[in-house]
Amino acid sequence: MVILFAIGLGVGARWYVDRGQAASLDAAQVLIARGGLTDCTPPRMALRTCPRGHPAASPPKRWCEPRPPPSTTTIATARAAIARAELERAQCSDLAIADSLLALADGDLDAAAAAVALPTTSLTRPARAWLQGTLALAGRGELAAAIAEIEATIAAQPAAIAPRRALVWLYFETGDFGAALQTLARARTAGLAHLGLAADEALLHALLRRELSGVADLADQLLALDPAALGPRDLAHAALARLVHVHAGEPAAGLGRAAAAWPALAPWDAHARRLALELSLEAGDAERARELLAQLGVPEPEASIVRAWSLLAEGDVMASLVALSACPQDHPRVAYLQGLALVEQRRFAEAEPWLERADRLLPGRVEVEVARARVVVHTGDAATAVRKLEGIASAEHYAPRAYTGLGEAYLALGADSKDLRQAQRALTRAVEKEPRPAEAMLLLGDVWQRRRLKVPEAERNALAWYEQAAAAGLRLPATARPWPATSSTSARARAEAMLRDLSKEPGIDPATPLALLGLALARADAQGAAIPAEADDWLAAAVTLGADADALTRARARLNLARGTGLGRSGSDLEKLLRKRPWDIEARILAARVLVAQRDLEAAETLVRQGFYAAEPGRDEVATGRLFIAWGEIAMKQRKRKQAALHARAGFHRLIGEQRPTVELLAAVEFATDIFLRTDQHKLALGMTRELTEALPFHGDAWRLHARALFDAGESPKAATRAINKALELDPDNVRALELRAHVAARAGDRKTAREVLARALELETREPDRQRMREFHRRHLGE
Repeated sequence: MVILFAIGLGVGARWYVDRGQAASLDAAQVLIARGGLTDCTPPRMALRTCPRGHPAASPPKRWCEPRPPPSTTTIATARAAIARAELERAQCSDLAIADSLLALADGDLDAAAAAVALPTTSLTRPARAWLQGTLALAGRGELAAAIAEIEATIAAQPAAIAPRRALVWLYFETGDFGAALQTLARARTAGLAHLGLAADEALLHALLRRELSGVADLADQLLALDPAALGPRDLAHAALARLVHVHAGEPAAGLGRAAAAWPALAPWDAHARRLALELSLEAGDAERARELLAQLGVPEPEASIVRAWSLLAEGDVMASLVALSACPQDHPRVAYLQGLALVEQRRFAEAEPWLERADRLLPGRVEVEVARARVVVHTGDAATAVRKLEGIASAEHYAPRAYTGLGEAYLALGADSKDLRQAQRALTRAVEKEPRPAEAMLLLGDVWQRRRLKVPEAERNALAWYEQAAAAGLRLPATARPWPATSSTSARARAEAMLRDLSKEPGIDPATPLALLGLALARADAQGAAIPAEADDWLAAAVTLGADADALTRARARLNLARGTGLGRSGSDLEKLLRKRPWDIEARILAARVLVAQRDLEAAETLVRQGFYAAEPGRDEVATGRLFIAWGEIAMKQRKRKQAALHARAGFHRLIGEQRPTVELLAAVEFATDIFLRTDQHKLALGMTRELTEALPFHGDAWRLHARALFDAGESPKAATRAINKALELDPDNVRALELRAHVAARAGDRKTAREVLARALELETREPDRQRMREFHRRHLGE
């Protein structure tokens, strides 16, 4: 490497040669051009055979001073060597190149640039070419001119390695990554044993995020060598290339290597310093990245892009997208970050064009390949995505998000137990390895939710993973998405609070205000509370954000049903939607509820029954669970209580098979058993609640419903007590369970316990009608 020519800045690597070949000045010139940093003995020995007055003899001997790790002593030695050659300056113009290399070491780029225009001998032409390329990379010169000069130098001196190394990074800077890789391959052929080229190869592939496993192996081999075999700069490059510490779930180790390598990176070593910055971002250390950004003096718009990346690294995906929208949209890094951020936000269809562009402008990046496969999971064939992600995870097991994507793909294949086990294994690996595993945690919660009807502790595990994902700091609506499905009142309240907070953030998708509206309306209905004042604002926000027209139709219908106004318009809009999509079960049930509200029960029943035959294109069967429940609700309005209960029971069994959310299972059982108990069909009620506790053995409301059936049957007071105690053990603040516990205790004559639990229920209850009912029970049955 060319730095061997004066002060040995650490660019070079050792070239093992037969020292007997260095018998002349020509041989010395070849050795200097091809040689490394730590073994300059052969050219020095060759130069000693030259005539003392030969103009080439003295400076190269000084330039080839061996240099261990950089120090002021080494630089002083180089200065002294040049000073001793001062008498020969008139007949040795090459000393100007040595002066420029020292100026480069001092960080004086203007002084270093002074030598670029000077004439050189064949001995120092490679050094000047390298210097010109390095200065161009530092912004002091034209890239095209530097490339042309280096190519001419290589044509004249094919053995020269240093210019080839500079040429690699010049092509990289122009964005011609293919030319950079080809230039490096040719250089490796020309210098097979040149370890500095091996460090270049590791660094280049690390920057391109290609073949990460191979990068790790190569970097490990370089770092295991005797430190004297590589210059400090090449050692620093190898340490930085070992970035898989970050992707292997070892961010502290990766950041530690980056920090240790930083002092050996010269200010003009832009690509290595850029990798140190990117390492910090990929490890999630945005604060460190901002510190490095300030030190590097990165110009605009690159600095703005890095700041947007910092937001993404912190998990603030939406703010990152807003920041990126203000950056040049034709910049390759903007396409790269936009695509990754949109995938994180689960806006897969929007992400694909950005990822396709990033793949074209920044080819070979494994994280882009993973992101595109994740898009296919949701917009194409999940089985194809599984095969793709399996291949990536096998070949590049350090690839970012590879195991998250693989788990996501297995989960998308269906509820098959084998697929779920494979999804769980992949996602567990992601949590162990990835620097930011919040999404893998969310998906692990989904895996357990899918298994809740077969594994007793599944729902508890799902909630635990959702808690961990929320605690991981990922500010995305996706973190609130799964909570309502658990049926826990506190979980639904938490989801609503999270969405209220996130709805104020920039960069949200239209699903966020619509999900918030649905949760708020459900809470208001359950509590008998007023409709939130912000309901219209959320709907308007969804319109502004470009929400799907059908989703808006359904959302408006829910809001109008809650208010009891605008039913005619909603009915008409839903009718149009069903003509277009007759298989839309949610729209059909909403349309039936509108008809019920308009007192047209017969039309509502007909509409629901038609849904049993409206299969989605490509499917042979209709998911009829929710349709049976809706039919049961209509039957109750028609005063057909027995039919209503039977429809609800049929719906419950189908909901289990359809893997519907827990909240729907509980609502179906409560609806049916309430009717069975009122009509003294206790066995049917007990049969349903027993099935429910078997399906959801760790759910407090399942045991509450079973306790109520036992209590009303009146045949087994002890069993009722055990069931309600189990419910409260699982959910101590369940108001309905506390109230039932008071009834059970009062019937057993335990008035003290009844008063205590009823007092607790009154503390927690917020609805005045329910509080009044509890006070009346206390007055009648528990008064002193």
